[in-house]
Amino acid sequence: MFENDVSLAVALQNRNCTGTDRGAAANRGRASERTIQSSVVREVGRRIRQLRMSRSARMTQEDLSERARISVSFLSMIERGERSPHLETLAAIAEALEVRMADLFLDDYESANVEPMYRPLLEACRKHNLAKRDVDRLVSVVRTMFAA
Repeated sequence: MFENDVSLAVALQNRNCTGTDRGAAANRGRASERTIQSSVVREVGRRIRQLRMSRSARMTQEDLSERARISVSFLSMIERGERSPHLETLAAIAEALEVRMADLFLDDYESANVEPMYRPLLEACRKHNLAKRDVDRLVSVVRTMFAA
């Protein structure tokens, strides 16, 4: 297989370099994943707090934690980006906030992907804390008003 000692030495050196390079690349990849995960956890926590506080009657951490069936301290850690909640917890928080789970991961305008002219309507719905039923009624009124 190897014609001389030099070929064997080169092959071993390449093998060692490749193994080292792969290990370093894997470590960099894991560090990068942790950084991204940490960033996502912080942003989700910030978004949960934003949704909680954006209510016309601001929802306290106590209110939200009770509705989501989690402790106040755990909710506080989630909002500060110190804890990464399980999907079941995120689903419970979304339900308690009366939003889609996807809304926990996107900012206001990304979540609805709305054109600028429709943003005031979206903001009014949020400001008045309209539930799905209220929004359905509003859509029905608009359809009736502008039916051709």
